[in-house]
Amino acid sequence: ATVKVGQAVKWVNQDSAPHDATDEDTGQFKSDQFPKGESFEFTPKKPGEINYVCTLHPGMEGTLTVTQ
Repeated sequence: ATVKVGQAVKWVNQDSAPHDATDEDTGQFKSDQFPKGESFEFTPKKPGEINYVCTLHPGMEGTLTVTQ
């Protein structure tokens, strides 16, 4: 996904298992676990690429590209 600095990003769990969203590279965010129907929101403050994972489920990963 691509967003701009200051634009909120929201992860919504639509799965039956709990998930989290964790930036393991730069440490800009680490959510608590959120169950089905719950969400986590992060607003980036600087441009760049952020690789994130669900620490509960190996292989669940993504990249957030943040532009000016």
